[in-house]
Amino acid sequence: MNVLAAEWLKFRTLRSTLWALAASVGCALVLTVSTGVTSLSRLDAGHSADQAGLRVWAVVFVGVMLSALLIGMLGVITMTGEHASGMISLTYTAIPSRRGVLLAKVVVLAGVALTAFVLIGAIGYLYGRLVAAPFHPSFLPTGAWQRIGAAALMLLMTALVGLALGALLRSGAVAAVVLIAIVFVLPVILMGIPGGSDVGRFLPLVAGMQLLDQSPQEYMPTGAAFAVLAAWATVPIGTVLAITPGPWRHRATGPEALESGR
Repeated sequence: MNVLAAEWLKFRTLRSTLWALAASVGCALVLTVSTGVTSLSRLDAGHSADQAGLRVWAVVFVGVMLSALLIGMLGVITMTGEHASGMISLTYTAIPSRRGVLLAKVVVLAGVALTAFVLIGAIGYLYGRLVAAPFHPSFLPTGAWQRIGAAALMLLMTALVGLALGALLRSGAVAAVVLIAIVFVLPVILMGIPGGSDVGRFLPLVAGMQLLDQSPQEYMPTGAAFAVLAAWATVPIGTVLAITPGPWRHRATGPEALESGR
């Protein structure tokens, strides 16, 4: 519990992490508002309450991919920031369990990602509901839970992949480039070449866009798409936890090393 409290204290006292969280929520809501003006204005009396409700939820999460990118970057700097500043040595001196520290970062970051999801969902829905009010949209029509679950899992997944890359590579710039390549660039390249979809559909962007109904076609069953996102959310960070060395030991230097060698 002390480890978790320490990680939460570090997170909320760094302005860069708070700005990244604010940016991720803000960018998503800007896209929700700008898209909602166009999308929800196309509703008419011929649309049922469920159709209107589903349109509202589609608008709510239209910016979740951009938000996921920023949350992923937050995951990267959560780990690499301490390595860059040298604070990681102080952290391990106070808390020798490296896995314990990493697990605490996982919990804090997961909570932050889900907080972003709740803010985007709640504020975005209130806006969409207000604009679509003349058409009396249903609150949770069939298909809404798929979008809600996909948005939450997409944000959580990118945050944990970013953290895993940061812990593994320890360089913020390198980890950020790899994150963007895996989550956003490679899927676009692979889906655009013959036979590339056989591999590309197992990357998170394709599964996420399909579940959010932002994909031009369906590449896999809904359950398989959720499984792809869940695997990306757990396997990379689980692998890093598995290969993380045991308790950290302070290495004596200078006079301290001479003294210990006698």
